[in-house]
Amino acid sequence: MACRFNVRALALGLLLTTLICSGCVSMRFDRINKGADVPEPAAHLKEGTATLAEILSHYGAPTDVVDMKGNFALLYKKSFYQGGQISIGIPLSDLYFRPSLKIEATGNLLRHDLLALFFTPDGILAETMYERGASQPFWKSFWK
Repeated sequence: MACRFNVRALALGLLLTTLICSGCVSMRFDRINKGADVPEPAAHLKEGTATLAEILSHYGAPTDVVDMKGNFALLYKKSFYQGGQISIGIPLSDLYFRPSLKIEATGNLLRHDLLALFFTPDGILAETMYERGASQPFWKSFWK
């Protein structure tokens, strides 16, 4: 009675499985926060009445101060980046093939929290803009 099991196919399958498993697999995950938490606009600090001193005592030091031809703005910014990468390399050169196989996948997420407070030259709050978790900060307000 002949053996129905193909030894050559099994040997080739085991060889390929060993080569794939002996390949290089690497993973990398990044998570980066830049800046302090951005507070939401306070209800008691109204446009037209709140002063620079009140704003600074409530929010603290801004991330950036922008001069706008007499007027100025205080910016509070936080950026959050999360990314990942996985790479799989299979050394086919062990099978007398010149090229080796490499598979790679990446992904990333970048979000911004921003609070912009615009002031008159007298130091009175003129306008407030706030966005949380935006991929393109203040994009909609730019086209107003």
